[in-house]
Amino acid sequence: MSQAASHVRIALDAPPEGDVDAHDIRESLSAVVQTGRHLWLGCDETATLERVTLLDDGRYGDHRTYRIADLVDLPGPDDAEVDVEGLAWAPPYLWIVGSHGRKRGKPDPADGVEKAFEELADVDLDENRYLLARIPLEEDAEAGGLVPRRACPDPRDPSATLTAARLKGKGKDSALMRAVRGDEHIHRYLKVPGKDNGFDVEGLAAADGRLFLGLRGPVVRGWGVVLEVRPVQAGRPERLKLKRIGPDGRRYRKHFLDLDGLGVREITADGDDMLVLAGPTMAVRAPATLFRWRGAAALQGDSITGRGELEKLLDLPHDVDGGEDHPEGICCLQNRGGAADEVLVVYDSGGPRRRDGDAVVADVFTIGRGHGAGLLASLFPRGGGEDGKGDQEHE
Repeated sequence: MSQAASHVRIALDAPPEGDVDAHDIRESLSAVVQTGRHLWLGCDETATLERVTLLDDGRYGDHRTYRIADLVDLPGPDDAEVDVEGLAWAPPYLWIVGSHGRKRGKPDPADGVEKAFEELADVDLDENRYLLARIPLEEDAEAGGLVPRRACPDPRDPSATLTAARLKGKGKDSALMRAVRGDEHIHRYLKVPGKDNGFDVEGLAAADGRLFLGLRGPVVRGWGVVLEVRPVQAGRPERLKLKRIGPDGRRYRKHFLDLDGLGVREITADGDDMLVLAGPTMAVRAPATLFRWRGAAALQGDSITGRGELEKLLDLPHDVDGGEDHPEGICCLQNRGGAADEVLVVYDSGGPRRRDGDAVVADVFTIGRGHGAGLLASLFPRGGGEDGKGDQEHE
């Protein structure tokens, strides 16, 4: 197991928002991304976004909570959990993805055989889990920095308006699910719960107007799966659709990775490379490993990448302190511009050493530098497409 180079204290102590309090947030972290001096965090048991700010002493604090339903209309009830599993920053938009997976009931043997069997047979489809959305961030000095908005002026063109938007469709009929419904490798897993090796998004990265969706499941014959999509403006400002970027008019590209039989638990861009956090698909004790997938952002079609082409960077802490400590969110720390040499890791179900009063303790690991001519330039090309302007698809 690799040793962290340092640790970062992240205070999560905002007042309760509806039925969600800071304790719920600290116990269910699932995604993290950096925007300058802010960290944005997502949780898999809430319907909120969290923002913290770098303080003078090197800690993160000034915790702010934002209801996702106040920023974009959700597929389901406003306060139902979104199961945020990935965040990505492609200026001026923060992208959010839910798991897009079904969930099976969790049995408790203490309830007896009949009740436990009922729970195991119960498979739910929660519409908010099928969210793929962008939210503009606007600089607001009174609010201490970047703030998410439903709509705001475009800083590059004040006469234009940036709008929050989500992918068309709801639940199993979302545009993403419709796109993969006939896929020869994936379609059989769409009705299988995520923790049973079913379809389950658990990572999000942005590069050059495209999004890379890491799948926890399915793992197909030992191969992990990443889907690549390009969301563009649909007919309504608050809706997105998927551009046809794949073979035979497919609305996605498909990438298989040999991750030693593990699924993708998180993915983040590092220059032209992707950092892939691999972990177990089902509820088993297994390692969590960070790989470098070189040149992923430059790919122009489907791909398959063998184990020898992936660089193993780290073995991360996993299932320590009695089965807790699950690495769930990673992001590159951009301290010197260009590609990063440090990665921040946050943990779900953190053990005692991850807790410090009203804060969680994240790890910082040192990694080798990636390839590419600067992350922000690759994420936000002047030729545009990130807001969908000039890149709409007519059908």
